[in-house]
Amino acid sequence: MTSLRRTVVIILAVAGSLVALVLIGVAIAVATVDVNSFAEPLAARVRSATGRAFVIGGPIALHLSLEPTLRIDNVALGNAPWARAPDMMKVARVEAQVALLPLLHRRFEVVRITLVEPVIDLETDREGHGNWVFGTPSATPAEQGSPAAAVGLGPALGVDEVEVRNGRIDYRDGSSGEVTPIVVDALTVRSRDPNAPITGEFRGTIKGVAVALKGNLGSRAALQAQQWPYSVGLSGTIAGRNATLESKITAAPGSTRIDPLALTFGELALQGTVNVDRTGARPRYVVDLHMARLVPEALALPAAAAAGAKSPAAPAPAPSHHLIPDQPLPLAFLRAADAEGSVLIDTVALPHGQALSQVRLRFGLRTGRLEITELSGTGLGGTVVLRGVVRALDDAAQGTALDVHAEGRDLELAPLLALAGAQRDVKGGRTRITFDGKANGRSLHDWAASLDGTALVLVGPAQLTNPPGSSTALLDQLGGAINPFREAKGGTDLRCAVVRLPLRDGVAHVDRSIALETAELGVSATGTVDLRNETFDLALRPQVRSGIPIDVAGFADLVRVKGPFEHPQIAIDPAKSAETIARIGAAIGTGGWSLLGETLFNAAAAPDSPCATALGVKSSSPAPASAGTKAAPLPGDLGKALGKLFGR
Repeated sequence: MTSLRRTVVIILAVAGSLVALVLIGVAIAVATVDVNSFAEPLAARVRSATGRAFVIGGPIALHLSLEPTLRIDNVALGNAPWARAPDMMKVARVEAQVALLPLLHRRFEVVRITLVEPVIDLETDREGHGNWVFGTPSATPAEQGSPAAAVGLGPALGVDEVEVRNGRIDYRDGSSGEVTPIVVDALTVRSRDPNAPITGEFRGTIKGVAVALKGNLGSRAALQAQQWPYSVGLSGTIAGRNATLESKITAAPGSTRIDPLALTFGELALQGTVNVDRTGARPRYVVDLHMARLVPEALALPAAAAAGAKSPAAPAPAPSHHLIPDQPLPLAFLRAADAEGSVLIDTVALPHGQALSQVRLRFGLRTGRLEITELSGTGLGGTVVLRGVVRALDDAAQGTALDVHAEGRDLELAPLLALAGAQRDVKGGRTRITFDGKANGRSLHDWAASLDGTALVLVGPAQLTNPPGSSTALLDQLGGAINPFREAKGGTDLRCAVVRLPLRDGVAHVDRSIALETAELGVSATGTVDLRNETFDLALRPQVRSGIPIDVAGFADLVRVKGPFEHPQIAIDPAKSAETIARIGAAIGTGGWSLLGETLFNAAAAPDSPCATALGVKSSSPAPASAGTKAAPLPGDLGKALGKLFGR
C-alpha cells in the first residue's frame, strides 16, 4: 500500500510539472505578441465588412490566465448615412475571452465576447430601411427585414458565448416616430457545441415593462445549415406574469412560417399559425389563431415600477381628460404591413360577470385599410355582430377614418343592465341594438366627437324588481323621479323603451326620440347628448296614462338630467313631487285609488304612444292602459321590428 501511494504521488508530481512547463511556454509565447498591433487590422476588417466607420478609442490589453481575456475600451460603430445618431453602437468596454492553446501559434480564437455598457440605436427610415443592414443600400426592405441577412448570424455564431451587461437599446420606427426603449441588465447567448441547442437568458425592461426570459433554441449547426423547421422555446416572466412561447420556424426566400405557435401570458393561451410574406413592398401576414379565453384586463401591462431602479420606466402617457379616452390609438401598423386571417376565441370575459362565447374575427388589411368582414359572438341572451372599415388617412396627423355597423339581436335586458353595473331582477325585456356611424380622428374621443350616424335601442315588455335597500345609482334616481308608482309597486312594469340618437358631429339632438312606457305612464325626452363635451342636457316629461284615477296636481311634470356623463345631476320640478309620490304610494297600499279624485288625462286627450313617437311613427290611437292590450300597428319595417321585439 505504501508503494502504491508513493507511485501516485510521483505520477501527480510529473503531471503537475508538465502543466507548469506548458503554462511557462504559453506565457513566453504570449509575451512576444503585441496585441495593439491587431487594432488597425481589426478595424479595417470591420469597416470592409460593414461599410461603416469603426473606431477603437482605447488601448487593447491582454490579461493572462487559464482563460486569457482581450480587453478593448471605447469602441464605436458608425451609423447609416440617413440615421439620426452619428453612431449606431458605442461600447464602453469589450472583453474577448480567447482559447489558450492557439495562442502558442499566435492565433486568437474567441470563445466568449462581453459587451459592457453598450448603447445601441436602431431605427428605420420612412420606407422601412433599417440602420442595422450593412452592405449594398439597394437591398429591398423585405430583404432587409430578414434577421439572418441583416446581421449575418453565421459568423456571429462562431463565438461560443456572447454576453451583454448594463446596456441600452433604443428602437425608433421611422414611419410613426415611436421609440421603444430596451434596458438590458443582463443578456447571455451560449452555443458551446455546434450540434447542441443554443441557450440564452435576458433580464431587463422593454418599454419600461420588466422582462426575465430564458430561451432554448435549435442548434447552431441547424441554423447555419438552414435546416427547417427550427425550434424556438422561451419561458419566464413579463410584468410579473408567467410567459411561455413554443414554436417552430420555417424560413424560405422572402417568407417565414411559424407553425405551430403556442403562446401563454398569464391567463392568456394562444395557438395557431402565422405566415409572413416579405416579397412585396410591405410584409404581409396571414394568421389563423385560436384562444380559449380572453380577459381584456389581462392584456394591460402595469407601469414599470416593478422593473427596479436599474430599469427606468418609459415616459408615461398623459392622463386622459375625458371619460372617453383621448390617448392616440396604436394604429401605426395600418401603414406598416398588410394582413389577413381569422381569430376564434371560445370565451371573452366582459365586466360584471358577463361574457361572449364563440367570438370570431375575420379581417383583411391592405394599403392602410383594415376591413373587418366579421366580428360576431353569442352572449347577453342573443348574438352580437359587427362589421366595418378603419382606414388610415392620407395625412397621418389626422389619424384614421371609421365606418362601422354593429347590431345586437335578441338580447336580454337583465345581462345588459348587469353589464352597465346595474344588477336587476328582470323578467322579459327582449332588446335589439343597432348602430351605424362614421367618424375620424386619432383617438376614441376624436371618433366620438366627429361621429355621424344613428344609434337605436329597442326594449320590449319587462318586469323590473327594485333592488333591496336604497341605491344611489343614476338609473335608480331617475326611475324614482319619473315614476311615482315604482316604489309603491316594488318595481316597474315596462311596456317598451326606445333610445334613438341621430348623431351629427358628435351631438345628438333629441326631440322625443328617447321614450319609455309603463302600465301607468309614458315618458319622453327632449334635449341634447353631446359626445364632444361628454355632457347630457335632457328634459324628461312623464305623462300619466288615461284611466289612472289619481290626483297629480303636484306630480313632477318635468325631470331634467344635466351635466357631465361621469356625474350628471337630476332636477325635479315641482318641489311637491316627493309629497305626491308618497300620497300615491299610500293610496295604492290601501286600495284607495278612487279617493284621489280626478285623472290628469281623459281618454280623448291622451297623447300618442311615446315609444312610437321616439321611432318617428305616429300612433293612430292612444297608448293602451293595459299590458294585455296591443298597441296600434306600426307601418313599414319599424312596425315589423317592434312586432318581433315584443313577441308579436
